[in-house]
Amino acid sequence: LDHSTYAELPHKFEAGTPAIAEVIMLGAAVDYLTGIGMDRIAQYEHELTRYLYERLADVPKIKLYGPKPKADGSGRAAIATFTVENLHAQDLSTFLDQTGIAIRSGHHCTQPLHRFLGNDSTARASLYFYNTYDEIDSFVTALKDTIEFFGNIFD
Repeated sequence: LDHSTYAELPHKFEAGTPAIAEVIMLGAAVDYLTGIGMDRIAQYEHELTRYLYERLADVPKIKLYGPKPKADGSGRAAIATFTVENLHAQDLSTFLDQTGIAIRSGHHCTQPLHRFLGNDSTARASLYFYNTYDEIDSFVTALKDTIEFFGNIFD
């Protein structure tokens, strides 16, 4: 090989086959969300957020991070970041996973904030329009059961 041939702009910066299927899927997703209505989705998210925080208020040994939602559930993202006293977030998420509940644990790409707060890890429950009130109830029940289980071991 003793030479190269480069395409003209913009093609020389586009490697391989364009993501045709992905563009089609993105269009379908936009059509789907538009059909539901982004205002309706936002309103439902606010309602779920309000309900989640109401339910979490009754959970023992939990510390929530970030602003609380307004009375209508708005004013924050539809997530709850938290720690549980004497329970590592990774253990919590693993235990909840065994009951079919999926949450995130770790730094959530905010290592400097975790260092500042003195936390090595937090747990995070996230909601979107496909979640239900029953799923929030299941999550809170499983969370309480997990806290009780570990509390019986470590208290």
